Amino acid sequence: MRLTLREREIVDLLKKDPLISQDELARHLGISRSSIAVHISNLMKKGVILGKGYVFNEQASIVVVGLSYLQIDIDKQDEHNIIDLEYRGLPIVASEILAGFGVNLKIISLIGNDEPGTMIINRLLDNKVDTAHIHRHVRKRTCRRLSIDNSSRWEEGFDSQDYRQVLNSREWIIFNCEWLIVDPCFQADVWARASKKEEEDLPHFCAYSFMGENQAIPEILTRYNTLVLGVGKPSGMEYYRKQLNNIVGTSVQNCIITDGRSGLIYRSGNTTGDYPLPPNQSFDSQDGLPGLLTGVVYGLSSGYPLRQAIRIGAGFASSSE
Repeated sequence: MRLTLREREIVDLLKKDPLISQDELARHLGISRSSIAVHISNLMKKGVILGKGYVFNEQASIVVVGLSYLQIDIDKQDEHNIIDLEYRGLPIVASEILAGFGVNLKIISLIGNDEPGTMIINRLLDNKVDTAHIHRHVRKRTCRRLSIDNSSRWEEGFDSQDYRQVLNSREWIIFNCEWLIVDPCFQADVWARASKKEEEDLPHFCAYSFMGENQAIPEILTRYNTLVLGVGKPSGMEYYRKQLNNIVGTSVQNCIITDGRSGLIYRSGNTTGDYPLPPNQSFDSQDGLPGLLTGVVYGLSSGYPLRQAIRIGAGFASSSE
């Protein structure tokens, strides 16, 4: 959780003496008791302090910002068609991966005021996730994405104004965490808000994107700290391998590239490596990206080195197939 300098001072004092009074804290720091009370209240809101006994929450805090939607896949057959329905999106994937690990997780998402929206809420509740920050649009339906034969794709969804409305009322939550995972729908808008804040007050920004063949990496993605890129072919991995020197060293600290079949290429600082995928761990290089990034963030936030975090992420991405 990102703390102000004064909040960090108070936390240090409380850890040394959990029974210290607010009056004593005020005298020690040379500020009023009422100011101490405000800081303590903010620390509780941020989840750093869990109660009046000053019990500290040591779990890393992760906020996920993304769209939840109904995926409709149609597979045309000679004699009959196969139609599959599935609820997808970064919030659902992240909640299913992180729910069992005791992570301090908050989900920010946008759904419609309809039955699919209710189904998504129930799915998140089943994963023991707080749904207080899910925005239900009163006039629009929950996003639907239609794919025919895994090629032609259509979408019924929301517009940029809808996304901004979600962020407007939840900006405090977004920027008061340690790790922030953002899906493509919100990436530009979230960074536009972050660019107006002091860098030291920002969380670790994490993003993913599926890249077209030899597509230039959008500048907005180079503003994120941990970046996962999916490509359609092994040749695409080699193309983006050559771009790593230009990517890492901007805001990007960790960059991972994968085709979901042959393996992953990664770079962190001056270290570049390959992580080959076992045959039983292949995954879709587009639909598997939310699971991959969520697993990587879980690994990094738990103190694992990047290669081990990639191993965790690849396992989650393949298990969600």
